[in-house]
Amino acid sequence: MTASARQEWAAGWPLPLLGMFGIAGAATMGYSSGVFMSAMVSEFHWSRAQFSSAFTVQMIVGLVVGPYVGRVIDKVGPRRVALFGVLAFLPGFSVLGLANGVPWQWWLLGVVQAVCTTAIGPPTWLAAITPRFNVSRGLALSVALAGVGVGTAIWPVLAAFLVEHIGWRATFPALACIWGVVMVPATFLFFKDRPTPAGSGLPAVAEPIVPSAPGQYWRALRSRSFVFIALAGGLYVSMSYAMILHAVPLLQAGGLTLGAAARLAGIAGLCSIIGRLCTGVLLDRFPARSIAIVVFLLPFVVSLLLRFGAGSWEASLAAVILLGLSAGAETDVVVYTASRRFDRAVMASLFATIFALFSVFAAAGPLLASALFDATKSYDGFLMLVGPVVLVATILMAVMLSPRAQPAVAL
Repeated sequence: MTASARQEWAAGWPLPLLGMFGIAGAATMGYSSGVFMSAMVSEFHWSRAQFSSAFTVQMIVGLVVGPYVGRVIDKVGPRRVALFGVLAFLPGFSVLGLANGVPWQWWLLGVVQAVCTTAIGPPTWLAAITPRFNVSRGLALSVALAGVGVGTAIWPVLAAFLVEHIGWRATFPALACIWGVVMVPATFLFFKDRPTPAGSGLPAVAEPIVPSAPGQYWRALRSRSFVFIALAGGLYVSMSYAMILHAVPLLQAGGLTLGAAARLAGIAGLCSIIGRLCTGVLLDRFPARSIAIVVFLLPFVVSLLLRFGAGSWEASLAAVILLGLSAGAETDVVVYTASRRFDRAVMASLFATIFALFSVFAAAGPLLASALFDATKSYDGFLMLVGPVVLVATILMAVMLSPRAQPAVAL
């Protein structure tokens, strides 16, 4: 690590760590839902589709509310939004324990939870990190985004333990309080978005909050850079998330037992954290275009290993490791690239829009994989589709990051 990078971390180290645990908090419901599903479906005699329908409602809320929260961050700064978000999350997540078995009430509680959680989504934390880290920006962003992997590792285990000992209703407020005990005081004390004092010696300081020019956000949305970034990342997410969600049945289709497939799939979670951090370090040291091409092609390699290495333990292990390393790495590349190509005045708005679009693609990919399997009783059709889709995504990123490409050129 260079001297300037060490200076950035010495002055701003709390921000990436707060971002990691903040993003992990925003993912609480997503990664503990499997635990709650069994208990609530059994008690209310719901179908799994009825339980999961709340997530569709939450996705719609995120699409609508997310970009507006991003605009607020750009106007008032991420600290105020984060302070509101960590306080709002506590009652917002706790109310899920009031579910009474009526589907529309479950959807309404999901809307409340989604609105309260939006303020602690990735844009809030990333907007504070980008102006304070320049030389080591890739690593700082990847540390924060590793919160998804942290949530994957922590929330299911903790939720299962609490449900077993205090019941599912009390587990909702218990999880909120456990997260809040750490995040509320830490955010108040350490989450700053004020300018770094002059004379600190830092190569990159946090600039004051500046208003965006009229129409600047909409011009950025129409730019070739944004369209290529969002479309490439979305296509990648649709295939990558589908393979992660279907990892166990994909491995079973290759001949592995349920137990063996589950153990292998668990490796992907650990590898995803390693992959994010490695991607961040590489982005700080090598051209983003080269890193993007390698990262975006990994799902293609995974699909080939799963299709032609079916039944081979070695091929299955290699596929899971590569899938884990690639999971989320594209988000690091996309966020890093966006932070370098767009004005900070609209950065949070663009981050929020990108994540909202990604949620749509992430929902569509697993549905497509399921539909193809239902139609053919095989995953071969889906695995054949992965290659062309990620190749298109790779080409879009390569073209957008070409040295001859101009940043934020309006279409």
